[in-house]
Amino acid sequence: MKKIVLLIGFIMCSKLYSQCDNNNLADYNNDNILDILDLVVLVEIIMTDSQNNQNSDVNFDGSVDILDVIKLVLKVLNPTPSSSEISYIDYSDNIISIVWDSSPSPLFKEYQILMSNSIDEQVVIDVISEPNQVELQIYDILLYQGALFWVNVVDEWDCGSLSQSAIIDNAEKEYQLDETGHVLFTEFMVDDFPDVQDCEGCHPSHVADWTGSSHAHSMHSPMFFSMWNEEQASHPETGERFCVQCHNPIAFLTGVDLVGNQSLQEFEDSNLPNQVKHGISCAVCHTYTALSPSYFADDNLNASAEYHMYPGENVFFGSIENPIENSYHESQYNPMFSRSEMCLPCHDFTIRGVEAEITFTEWNRIPGLAMSGELSCQECHMPLKADGTHDHSFVGVDVDLTYPLGESPNHSAVQDLLNSAAIISFGAPSYDLPDTISSSESLVVPITIESLTAHNMPSGTGFNREAWVEIVISQNSNIIYESGSLGSNSEELDRLDSSLLLFTSYLLDENGDTTYTSSETHDMINETLPGLGFRYHLYNIDIPNDISGIIDVDVSFKFRPFRPLVVQSHIPELLSNLPIFEIGSIHEQIEVVE
Repeated sequence: MKKIVLLIGFIMCSKLYSQCDNNNLADYNNDNILDILDLVVLVEIIMTDSQNNQNSDVNFDGSVDILDVIKLVLKVLNPTPSSSEISYIDYSDNIISIVWDSSPSPLFKEYQILMSNSIDEQVVIDVISEPNQVELQIYDILLYQGALFWVNVVDEWDCGSLSQSAIIDNAEKEYQLDETGHVLFTEFMVDDFPDVQDCEGCHPSHVADWTGSSHAHSMHSPMFFSMWNEEQASHPETGERFCVQCHNPIAFLTGVDLVGNQSLQEFEDSNLPNQVKHGISCAVCHTYTALSPSYFADDNLNASAEYHMYPGENVFFGSIENPIENSYHESQYNPMFSRSEMCLPCHDFTIRGVEAEITFTEWNRIPGLAMSGELSCQECHMPLKADGTHDHSFVGVDVDLTYPLGESPNHSAVQDLLNSAAIISFGAPSYDLPDTISSSESLVVPITIESLTAHNMPSGTGFNREAWVEIVISQNSNIIYESGSLGSNSEELDRLDSSLLLFTSYLLDENGDTTYTSSETHDMINETLPGLGFRYHLYNIDIPNDISGIIDVDVSFKFRPFRPLVVQSHIPELLSNLPIFEIGSIHEQIEVVE
């Protein structure tokens, strides 16, 4: 009886199975190829009785003789073993059955059966030394994630030939949608997804984190309901499902109709199951068995998000490699939970080919991150806590605007995240901030913004967000120059200010006009700060002739999760609760001399 989780294998890159190193055995001319030249040398060694060459005993029998020549001849004629292809593979009743072709390799040593979950590298799960044994059954397997299998034929020189991969699909429940995104058929049921309260007994800190998160509030925001109502009014056939596919995956997958819940209060007072009211609950993420692709909306805006999930089987998946057994549910390790792709499909989608909300793509376009997986979404938005668990607050930049200014439960966490998002400094290529200037000179203030964020800023609904630089030059509290300054948190920026350094994006509708509704997108102007990128900016300021002495230069990098115009158009009474966060600030003094 074997369990994959108990097998001790070794990990190696697939290219190693199609190559081998002959430098230390019979490769007398060190050209990494065994050929007729090496045979000639070996025969000469035998004929001259030169037994002291440790590379000559190729069959390891303690002597150098004709048997070594035969083995080397076979190797020259068969540089790599003949590959063996998998002819049958099946997984049922917790048993994996594999059948493959026998290998005719004259120097056959063993078959290595390899497995990969498509994310980790290949692992040897069994070794068979009989050339005619071409089938294997592995019992008591609990295989939920999709897996790839290979047969590697290894010869006596430890050279290998790897077969083509064979696939066992991941365990998942099926669903089918019509052309408007409504469910035609589904294996998902609401009761497949446990209530969050069921998780709280064993995972109180995780649930506490989640309770204040945007995932928990995906269906509990007055702003969302206002935007959702607008969507349903403009697209009556698809508008409800278009938003629900990400804001409420349980309702989307089970076909629960949410039409008629026009306000947050109506939704909370409804008889809908708690699982639906929770929005994006624990079970939504922790029943994933495979990664989803990005969502691509066509002109009809039909909901078509792709989920690969296996809820209702009392199995939950996560990033812990050796989860502690418990009596409530089975726990399974899946390395994909540490990858940025786990945030798909909801954090990456295009509309009519326009890259409206592409946070994952922005990360994936940074070559070093895409290739290495470094700075994954989880590293910043689910950081490790002191107890070794991951924070489940999923801190981003959104705050609950139903709270008074600055009192949203995650306000300080958002501020902490933004404090590490970018660095602002004086200076730019070929420009330094001067220590002194003449009263007759213009002052050039060079600014560099360095992004420390692994996606654009702002991202997500960047068309609703604003990040900008405020600069104030003053003397004795008298303002000489300012740009990006606001009188209140709800005041609009002066976008006609040609010196304003503003990072945002603009969605354009079919008439080329600005829209703040993603479903109306036909084009886009992207003026965001690229992930891990730089932006240089020069302020050219005429200092009045009557100014002399010390002047103060104060610069700060600021952020707002919503443009006031957006809040005003939906829930104007929340406008006073809209915060402005400071990402960073700098200060210098310059002497103005006559």
